[in-house]
Amino acid sequence: MKHTISINENGNTLSFTYEELLEYHGGAMPGGVALAFRMLQWVFDDVLQTVPERGHCKFYSGLGENGRGIIDTVTKVLGVVEHESLRLDKAYSLDKTGPMAPGGGRYYFECGYGDKLVKLAVKDGAIPEEFFRCSAEMHRKRNAGEEITQAETDHLQQLRIALSKAILAANSNDLFVLLEA
Repeated sequence: MKHTISINENGNTLSFTYEELLEYHGGAMPGGVALAFRMLQWVFDDVLQTVPERGHCKFYSGLGENGRGIIDTVTKVLGVVEHESLRLDKAYSLDKTGPMAPGGGRYYFECGYGDKLVKLAVKDGAIPEEFFRCSAEMHRKRNAGEEITQAETDHLQQLRIALSKAILAANSNDLFVLLEA
C-alpha cells in the first residue's frame, strides 16, 4: 500500500499520511479515516490515475452527517467544505448499492474531479458484522436517550481501531466496488 494521498494546490503537491489525517480528525473514528484515505487513494491513483487539484473535487457520502472520520478526511485532502462541494444526503443513497450503515444511509460514495465522477460502494463483508452490530446499538441508544456505558464506548473504539488496521492492510479491490467511472 502507498502510504500517502496527494493533491495539487496552487502549483504545489501536498501529501498526507493516514496518521496526519487521523490527527487532524482527532482520533474518534479511525476506521472512517482509514476508509476515506484508502478510497481517495483508489479513486485518484487507480481509477482516475491523476493527482487532482484541490478546489475542483466534489464528494458525496451516503452516510450523511455520520461518519465524521470520512468527512474530516475528505475535507482536509480535497477541501470540499471550503469549496462547497460536499454533499451529505442519506436519503439519496437509499436506492443505491452498498451495505446499510448503522446510523442510516449506505456505504455508497461519489467522488468527482472536474467532469469525471466515480461512483463506488464498500464491498459487502469488508466491514465486520460486529462493528455494524455494536455501532447500530450505540446509535439506537443515543437516539432513545439511553445511557451508554464506558465499557460500551471502549468496546466500540476497540472495534474502530481494529477496523482501521484491517482497512489499511486490505487490497483496495477487497474494499470497494466500482459502480461507475
